[in-house]
Amino acid sequence: MRKNEATRLLAVIAETWRGFEVSQGKAAIWSEMLADVPLETALRAVKYLMACGSPFPPSISEIRRAMVEMSAPPEYQIDALQSWLEASLVTEGYCEEEGMEKLSPLTREVVRALGWYTIREGDPEVVRGHFLKFFEMARERWLKEQMLPLELRPALFELPEPPQPSPIRGIPPMTEEEVQEKRRRFLETIGTLLKNLEKGTRAPEEKGRETEDQEERPEEFKESFNLEEYEIFSEGD
Repeated sequence: MRKNEATRLLAVIAETWRGFEVSQGKAAIWSEMLADVPLETALRAVKYLMACGSPFPPSISEIRRAMVEMSAPPEYQIDALQSWLEASLVTEGYCEEEGMEKLSPLTREVVRALGWYTIREGDPEVVRGHFLKFFEMARERWLKEQMLPLELRPALFELPEPPQPSPIRGIPPMTEEEVQEKRRRFLETIGTLLKNLEKGTRAPEEKGRETEDQEERPEEFKESFNLEEYEIFSEGD
């Protein structure tokens, strides 16, 4: 926007809101702060503020904010209550990984901040209050970022990488000799267990062979166990 265009814009504002003064100095400032904005876009923003019933003449920031609100993509035009309804429905019907992709950007940011299962399983009254506050913070930050000219926008904040898990305190790492010794003991233990299992499987087979030998030699078996005395003892009972 050039200075003569800024003067025209200020004249429109002065005709609409009483008490708004136009000067060459103000026109120079407005042309500099709206240098990246075409006159037609700024006029549309002024009309938008007129239609919204703004009681006071707009400032530069209000014009830039109105421009962002008018040109925002549909997924950024959602309000706090719509965002809460969206989050409630999606967290109830989808798993976290799939549901996050279906959320609008601002809703996704708030859900990630509060936690998926907090929204799904937490107290609805408490969670809703926190959600609405978080959404207004996220939306206001996005609006301010879009309102600023490119040369005034700060660098994007990036979350730090999570720290690497530290070793347990008080337990020093093992040396190579200790590792080898522990491995040797482990293998010995496994070998002992396998031998015991092998003996356990052989015992029933040996017992079955002894039973077969006793069936083949009934007389010897009877004498060895003194079955006659057992039978007499049983009859006496």
